[in-house]
Order: sequence, then structure tokens, then C-alpha cells
Amino acid sequence: MHRTYHSVIGVCNVVFTVAVILLTAHFWNQTSDFIEVLLFAGCILFPVLQPLAVYMKAKAQARMVPQDMVLKFDDVGLHVSTGGKRETIRWEKLKGVVREYKMIILFSDTRHGYILTDRMLGCEKEMFYEQVRRRISQE
Repeated sequence: MHRTYHSVIGVCNVVFTVAVILLTAHFWNQTSDFIEVLLFAGCILFPVLQPLAVYMKAKAQARMVPQDMVLKFDDVGLHVSTGGKRETIRWEKLKGVVREYKMIILFSDTRHGYILTDRMLGCEKEMFYEQVRRRISQE
């Protein structure tokens, strides 16, 4: 949600929510029950329903992550091992690295990536981020 609310989409969500709340406050007593339900749904769409949907999707995705996944980094790139399978993603194939709130995301393409949390990286988070960023920009 941090990434969503710190983008153009997040600004649109806030503007829409404020507009719907103002409309609801102004027209609440003048509308039918059906319209009141729609106005109420509009009021809770972005501050309640969207985060709940994102949480449920993330929870489902987390269940699908193999428990034996190992990520290793070296001069060649990122090595991913899981379930007896191994894949190497060379530095030049990585699309980017982003430092987010309590995590670093390594993008293997424009939609997929690997999340490394602060808990995993510990005090080496900043050093790791800078090294990966330098490696990706070099390639």
C-alpha cells in the first residue's frame, strides 16, 4: 500500500475519497436507500476495501512462496534455488532495485521481483542496496 499511496494512483484515490465523502455528507438525507448504500460504498472503497483486497492478495501470494527458496548474489548476478531447481539472473537482466519501507525489491522484470525485508538484511541493508544499485547501473 505504501507504493500505491505514494504514486499518482494514490493521489487519485485520496481525491476520489474526499469527493465522495463530501457528496455523501451533502446529499445523505435527500437520496434513496440504494443511493445511500452506493455513497457509503464509495466512502469506504479506497480507505478500507482496497487495502483489504491488497492484503488478501499478498497473503495468498505469500502462501505460494516456496519455503526452501535461497537467493545468492555474486559477480555473475542473482542465483535462485528452490525445490532442486536453480536459475541465474545475470545483473544485466535485472530491471531495477527499489528501496521501500522496511524492504528492498529486486525486479527481475517489470512486474515480478524478489522482496528482501529489513529482517533478512539486518544492518547490511544500505550497503546491499548500494552494491546492487551500482551493479545494475553498470550493466
